[in-house]
Amino acid sequence: MNEHDLTTVLERAADRLDPDTAALVADGARRGHRRLRRRRMLTAATLGTVTALTVGGLAWQSGLGTGDRTGRDPAVATTSPGALTPENQRPLPPDDVLVQRLLDHLPDGEVTDVTTMPRADEPDSPVQPGLEISLLLDGAAVQVSISDGSVDPEAWARSLDPGLKPEGCDASLVDADKATWNQAIRNVAPSPKVTPEMACISWVSRKREQKCAVDPVCLAERTAYSPKRDCGPDGRQLPDGSWLWPRSGDGGDGSDTSGFMGNWAAICSPDGWMIDVAAFNSPDPEAGRPEVIAEAPPLSLDEVTELATAGFWFE
Repeated sequence: MNEHDLTTVLERAADRLDPDTAALVADGARRGHRRLRRRRMLTAATLGTVTALTVGGLAWQSGLGTGDRTGRDPAVATTSPGALTPENQRPLPPDDVLVQRLLDHLPDGEVTDVTTMPRADEPDSPVQPGLEISLLLDGAAVQVSISDGSVDPEAWARSLDPGLKPEGCDASLVDADKATWNQAIRNVAPSPKVTPEMACISWVSRKREQKCAVDPVCLAERTAYSPKRDCGPDGRQLPDGSWLWPRSGDGGDGSDTSGFMGNWAAICSPDGWMIDVAAFNSPDPEAGRPEVIAEAPPLSLDEVTELATAGFWFE
């Protein structure tokens, strides 16, 4: 199992485990890093010559420090409440069309280094394929993630293959109570590389998920989709039932003194689609010490909000 596979498993576990466990898993996956990866990335394969990219959005802390603000409500072309459901999900256009539509709606500036990466495009994925787009606008990073948050329960259950138990892994954690399992996650030291402890937590997570999958009540709870949950608690509801979460800051607790800044907007729609748009005043927001090249990101908070809530992402 490589680093990407492990992160995938931990993120999946974070989505499907009890809330306090989910927070611990998510924190362990990104602790000590400026990780912008969306929680629901189940898999990603490179399209063309692309470096694996991670996208701003819901994985960042909601408390963004002093002076952070949220954007105004956009003029969204909304659908009547109840019209959008995971069973009536809007189709996406082809990837190249999505990229061109994004480029057509960016403000004036030099666009370079446009890359894409598909999301969950394997045949047996329990979610619909999505897309991540990354580019530089006047040298600063702009990132978009389009992902399906609604999960097919049967497909999810079929996807839970934990593989061989890692050597030395404590199999009793599979049946451990929540407090013991939470503590086991807390004990995993953060590392940019896969460690035996992380591999063990990944294996146990999948084994625990397998147990859940054979219990109809647990399976329904784990795979239930909630726009409010995924774009809250700091988001706000729009007329069509979507939840919008715009925010601005340094992506942490406000203690960053480097001048690094990001603007983010995420929308979680009732039909399962989640769109994150982020802009930074750095070409590499994931770096331990991002290089700050401008006073502010190339897109304002209102601009990333308008992009996230635009109707052009769908057919």
